[in-house]
Amino acid sequence: MTRLNLADDGDWLTPKETAERLAELTASGDVAPDYYGVGGPVTELENAVAAMFGKEAAVMYPTGTLANMLAARELAAAKRGPRLVVQRDSHVFNDAGDNFTHGIGVTTVPLVSEGPNFTAEQLRAEIARTASARVPASIVGVMVETPSRRHANRLFDPIALAEIVALAKAEGIPLILDAARIFIEAAWTDRQVAEITAPFDYVYLSLYKYLDAPFGAVLAGPTAELHGQHHERRRFGGGLFQMWPAALLANNALTRQQENWTNIRKAGTAVLDGLSALGVETKRLDNDTNVIRITCNPDHAEAAKRATAMNVKLPPPSGGGYILKMNESWLKTHPQTIANTIASLTR
Repeated sequence: MTRLNLADDGDWLTPKETAERLAELTASGDVAPDYYGVGGPVTELENAVAAMFGKEAAVMYPTGTLANMLAARELAAAKRGPRLVVQRDSHVFNDAGDNFTHGIGVTTVPLVSEGPNFTAEQLRAEIARTASARVPASIVGVMVETPSRRHANRLFDPIALAEIVALAKAEGIPLILDAARIFIEAAWTDRQVAEITAPFDYVYLSLYKYLDAPFGAVLAGPTAELHGQHHERRRFGGGLFQMWPAALLANNALTRQQENWTNIRKAGTAVLDGLSALGVETKRLDNDTNVIRITCNPDHAEAAKRATAMNVKLPPPSGGGYILKMNESWLKTHPQTIANTIASLTR
């Protein structure tokens, strides 16, 4: 059976496949390497992302953690008591070791309401609280992650987000979009990526979620603010001698993403129909994207063993069943075959 990934947002390349893809992309002999992240495929990728996102400029970084941190650092420059509002369940608040606090002196302020969201009223209250602080402080930005990884790729509620954007604009507070999974959002909301990114001052894109690269991120935004970021990248330990392999792989994959994810959504809908016909209980939450929630109580050790034998990557159980993810591998197998496979592994 063709490899089927039920666990990830991307059908990640193996080391052998990565080497083969790079060999194909460099076969002409005209790929020039970058020099500490300047020139060659790195500059080409930066230009492509800036154009796609409707921003003036873009800069590649070796990690998303560094990209987000330096975006916040730019916003906090010369500000007293800088604070950045984030979702409580966001990547930057939970998975980066409080790097904003320790690395750049920016305090993250976590907000939460239902699911991956917070509200404009909560933001308004935080603005007022910050203004009343005994020691001067300022909110230098609001960062939004959507879709949210910790909520199985649920979208930030669009009505709540529109109200937050309007309030931030009225208060003159810059906005950062953690758009690691932006093409998933575009497919499930029937929008172009530039429409999604338009309200945000900075937009971060991950290169390894589904863009075939083994590492890397790109931050898009205003030219004036991103000017000189290659120096800041080096200052914070991100001055890699060459990043062209990751940039070349990501740029090659970038152009197919919008169409790919539209087709993945269609394939997922067909799989859901197939599962329903097989009597498999599934669930979808409001603002869900590329996930199928299966309610079951399997013997996971046995299911994982059978999955491996079938060339299927199965995630660990979650919430009384499985949360399965659609990705590019779903375009290589007939939807009914995928449905049959899922049914056999979850019963």
